[in-house]
Amino acid sequence: MVAVEDAPPIRASRPAPPRRVRAAVGETVPVVALVGAFFVVNDIRSWLTAQYWGDEAWVALSVRFPLADLPVTTSSSPIGWSFLLRLVPDIDHLRVVPLGFQLLTVIAAYLLGRSLASERAQGILIGVVTGLTVLLLPVQQTRHDLKQYTADAAVAVCLLALATWTERSWSRRRLAVVVAAVGLGMLLSHTTAIVSVCVLGGLLLSVAVRREWARTVEATVAGLVAGALVAAVYFGVSARGNSDAMRDYWDAFLPSVSELPAHLVRQTKALSPMLGAPVPILAVLLLFGVLTLFRRGHAAPAIAVLLLPVAAIGLGVAGIYPLLDPRTSHFLIVVAGLVAGIGIVGLADLAVALVRRGLPRLPPGVVAAATCAVLLAGFAAVNHRWYRTDGNEPGVWQAHQAITDIGSSTRYVAAHKGPHDLVVVSGPAWFGFTLYSDQDPLKLVAPVTGTVGWTLTMPTRDDVILPKAADVPSIKDALDEILAGAAKRPPGTRVWLVRTYTHPSEPVWQAALADYRVQRVTSGPEPVVVISKR
Repeated sequence: MVAVEDAPPIRASRPAPPRRVRAAVGETVPVVALVGAFFVVNDIRSWLTAQYWGDEAWVALSVRFPLADLPVTTSSSPIGWSFLLRLVPDIDHLRVVPLGFQLLTVIAAYLLGRSLASERAQGILIGVVTGLTVLLLPVQQTRHDLKQYTADAAVAVCLLALATWTERSWSRRRLAVVVAAVGLGMLLSHTTAIVSVCVLGGLLLSVAVRREWARTVEATVAGLVAGALVAAVYFGVSARGNSDAMRDYWDAFLPSVSELPAHLVRQTKALSPMLGAPVPILAVLLLFGVLTLFRRGHAAPAIAVLLLPVAAIGLGVAGIYPLLDPRTSHFLIVVAGLVAGIGIVGLADLAVALVRRGLPRLPPGVVAAATCAVLLAGFAAVNHRWYRTDGNEPGVWQAHQAITDIGSSTRYVAAHKGPHDLVVVSGPAWFGFTLYSDQDPLKLVAPVTGTVGWTLTMPTRDDVILPKAADVPSIKDALDEILAGAAKRPPGTRVWLVRTYTHPSEPVWQAALADYRVQRVTSGPEPVVVISKR
């Protein structure tokens, strides 16, 4: 070998793993862990196999009609939500869509938290804390039904995450992504109209306060474009779901100015169990959460979450959107939980500062992780009864879909009714009965008065009767007429009654049936009965 003068020495060393591979693994593992935790916390099997209750049944029915009818059948549901349901091959498993959005909410919460720190280990810790907080919220166990409320929460958290991402490294391209997300979100969630104003308002105010005028102009343009998209979707599609009947339905959650203080106190107290902590503790965590966002240099999402309750209260008082209803305000509850999770990080930062004074050699990352772990473990322990609930847990939560069996009732009658028998279906059970009569053709009827705006008929089922009955006398008149007609049929003709027992009209039906012979023929929470004269 010939030595070269002044050449650097050649050192043999083992090749180190590429940094990008290690970084990718480090970023992927927390996400995979959160996905796994999602399947541990939620009783997926129960939710996917539960039968649809009344307010879900008409949503599920929309997939049985041609795509051309979608603008009508989507009713008060966002049209994109109704379209996604059509992509599920099995109508009995449509709840995979709300569960998917619930999982998206957890991942988006992780990504938002991950964006709050530039140092990777610290960012991952914050992301895991925010993701777990959103996952462990008791309210997440209440919204497995076939409605768009999980999409409301997912879109809200995604937009907040995108605001954090945009503020971290400002560019027109990132602003364009936020605007595109608003347009897509409007197709999936009506509350995008509320959240987008707050998020884009947060971005605008954050740069305007810093006198970054070029960015202020860009944020203004982005807000105007997003506003045009929101208006186009709302007036083009969503406004069809508005009606006097819908407003009357939500009237209790549309307080006047004088009613507002009492309404806020009452509903905040009622909703606090769904957040898993008493109101004073929640208030402290929310305060720490907002302060932590500001302290870490993310004014845009901090301003956005401050604007959200203001917007919600204003819309509620104006009679435009229900205020603090558990379903329609689900997105607000989840965002509050997210901010509380960031508040846990703020408390961990405070713990690090305090410990550093007495134990300066103790690694701050260990202190922060331990603080977050203790707080999250305590939160999970206090709320453990909520997890993996099937929706019928005494003292915790009772979901309609866990205590309905309209599908079993409908299919039992179809299998056991005689050729001359009559089937009476109560109004609240009509959508469920027609949904589970899956072998019978249906005919769409629209428009009609009511919150849904459409109904349907069964043109080949003369034996099925939907009586127009609203009170005890009208129910009895209808049943008397039906029983008189049955008496003219061949001997042995029976009159079956299928109704839903979870509707507020059930006491009226029970009072009306007291004057008839009622024979229960099935078990379960909503048994089928055969009725006859006494």
